[in-house]
Amino acid sequence: MALVLISFTLIALIDLVPLIRKHLGHDIIAFLLLFILGLTIAILEVSGVEIPSIMLLLGDVLKSLGMSY
Repeated sequence: MALVLISFTLIALIDLVPLIRKHLGHDIIAFLLLFILGLTIAILEVSGVEIPSIMLLLGDVLKSLGMSY
């Protein structure tokens, strides 16, 4: 768990700090949305929570729309 948090902290320092310095608001919001999603999934994985595949969800959505892949 500590390794995941350290890794994500390094990623934030390397990628987020330059965006803040340049005052790129839309880029900061996009980065934070993806960053928080990735951090949440990584913490859940490390904690042993089973995360279903997004492809299963996509398949169910497509079937409900009458489509298949």
